[in-house]
Amino acid sequence: MVIVAATNDHYAQPLAVMLTSLLTHKKPDYPIHIYILYGDLSAISMRKLERTAGKFQAPVTFLKVDVGLFKDVAPGSGGQKYISKEAYYRITIPDLLSEEIDKALYLDCDMMVKTDISELWETNIDGYDLAAVDESRVVTKRDREIRMARLSLPPDAHYFNSGLLLINLKRWREKNISAELIQFIKSNPDKLALMDQDALNAVLYNRWLRLDDKWNFTAAHCRKFSPKKAAILHFTGPEKPWNSKSPFTKEYLKYLKKSLWEKPLPSA
Repeated sequence: MVIVAATNDHYAQPLAVMLTSLLTHKKPDYPIHIYILYGDLSAISMRKLERTAGKFQAPVTFLKVDVGLFKDVAPGSGGQKYISKEAYYRITIPDLLSEEIDKALYLDCDMMVKTDISELWETNIDGYDLAAVDESRVVTKRDREIRMARLSLPPDAHYFNSGLLLINLKRWREKNISAELIQFIKSNPDKLALMDQDALNAVLYNRWLRLDDKWNFTAAHCRKFSPKKAAILHFTGPEKPWNSKSPFTKEYLKYLKKSLWEKPLPSA
């Protein structure tokens, strides 16, 4: 299983918590390799993340992103100041990982894994560019209409949340999808209220497989359904378990303690 995340120092601690929750539930005999994309990340954060994963014997590889690819990219126009430029890094995954790797699971840092995800990993995506969870059916009708109009998508199209992406790397390389996405981003800054997510949906709107909602249970899902249905909780929006009164704060703190994040590092 190949897991990819992208972070900076601000989100390094939530990433440690997400990885701890994932690795806690992983089947003992299921191999896993973690790749962490970064543009600017301190040596201390790297060492702490390595320690977190090392507790579960999971290897970590840090991959530096060419931030120059996104130097002319404007922040999202939707006022989501909590979304950082690292959101765009997932677009470069096929170019950064070895060509021997033909599938990867990207996960946002602000997630909590509630169960073993081998079922998700084993999803057949041979005929698709990626698999993701449809968010359009749980947002308001007005929000859905705005998204479709902004991206010139058919009114009945589906729209996925990009916090979880099961990516067919082989197809992305063959079709040069990363370059297609970067070109769209630079050519359509006024359309990208939700940054990478809008670009991915605009370019790949009819080329992705819909997953069960449980694999990316967002705040919008929680407003309509019980979070007990979630296999992966995704704390979308500005209010997170670490900065607000959240029903998930207690569980977040449990994984934070288990991650060893707050334990001082040994002297080098």
